[in-house]
Amino acid sequence: MNIIAFGDCRDTMKEWLKQGIKAQTCVTSPPYFGLRDYGHDGQIGLEQTPEKYIAAMVDVFRCVRDLLEDDGTLWLNIGDSYASYRDGKATPDSARGDSTGTLVPKGSAMNRMASTFAGSNVKHKDLIGIPWMLAFALRADGWYLRQDII
Repeated sequence: MNIIAFGDCRDTMKEWLKQGIKAQTCVTSPPYFGLRDYGHDGQIGLEQTPEKYIAAMVDVFRCVRDLLEDDGTLWLNIGDSYASYRDGKATPDSARGDSTGTLVPKGSAMNRMASTFAGSNVKHKDLIGIPWMLAFALRADGWYLRQDII
C-alpha cells in the first residue's frame, strides 16, 4: 500500500487502527520541542514544558506501537532544544547544530522558555535533554531501546 495521509498523526493513526492497517516500519522525525510554530492549534512541539512534550510524544508512539507488526521497528530521529530565549526577539535555531540561521518567531515556544525553566536546574543555553527524556519515557512505556545512532 502506498498512500500519503495529511493531518494530525494522532488522528490518522487512530483511523488506520480502525481499518486494521499494520506496518512493518515507522520512520519519523517529529517536531522538536519549542522550535517551530506551524500555525495549528494543538500541534506537537509547542507544549508548555518538556514534560508535557514528552507525555504527548509517548501518546503518539503508543499509537505507532499499536500499528506496528509484532516484529516491526521504529526509527526515531529526535533532536534536542536549548533552554534559550532573547526577551521575545527572534533567535537563531541552533538546536540542530546547523548554520542556516533559521529564525524563531516572536512569541514562539523557544521565546517562552524563560518562564518554562524558572526555578528549575536548567540554565540558560543548557541542552534540555529531550532525546534522553523521550528514550527513557518510551522504555518505561514498554519499548525496547536498542540503539542510539548519531
